[in-house]
Amino acid sequence: MALMLLAGQSLADERPLIWTPTKNSDTSYGVKLGLRLPNELQPEAGINFGLDSQKNAVVNTPVKFWGKVTASSIQTPAYQLNRDIRINLDAVTGSSGARVIMSEKRIASEALDIEVNRQYGMRYDGAASNWIGEASQSVKVSRASSGTAVILQAKALDTFRELGAGIAVEQKISARLSLNGSIEQTTAATEPTSNISARYTFKW
Repeated sequence: MALMLLAGQSLADERPLIWTPTKNSDTSYGVKLGLRLPNELQPEAGINFGLDSQKNAVVNTPVKFWGKVTASSIQTPAYQLNRDIRINLDAVTGSSGARVIMSEKRIASEALDIEVNRQYGMRYDGAASNWIGEASQSVKVSRASSGTAVILQAKALDTFRELGAGIAVEQKISARLSLNGSIEQTTAATEPTSNISARYTFKW
């Protein structure tokens, strides 16, 4: 902790310190502490502390370590690419994981934008003492003039023992309000699942 404070004093202009407190409920709180180094790879590392108090007077204090490295980043007016490598470790359960996350956005034409997101990862289940592989990909085609977007999704879970695919539609009503609908089918379920929701966002 002292090391992070010293680094924050010497690199204050680069905002190296990560400090994000959260309130999940009236009895659950958390804080994300970390350090970000201002170089080409933009490495980040830190720890998540939690406090969860239950009615039976049991207090849980989850502790998780995490890290992130930017493998590549390209930013132009018509094209964006970000590729991150992320790791995490749950100190209480012994579970851990590593993921590669890629996000690519491009202007396909004057009317259409295309966004591709991919995730590949391995995680270790401390309770079951085994490794699990996961992969997912989505393609989003959006029309900026109407605020309409169509998303195609595919995923592989439990080391490819379970496969799934789905389609979703988003419609922006205003700058802050949007409607979302989706349908998804996996090999572990006999029937597809559907969802319709509305989202309202704001910043302060």
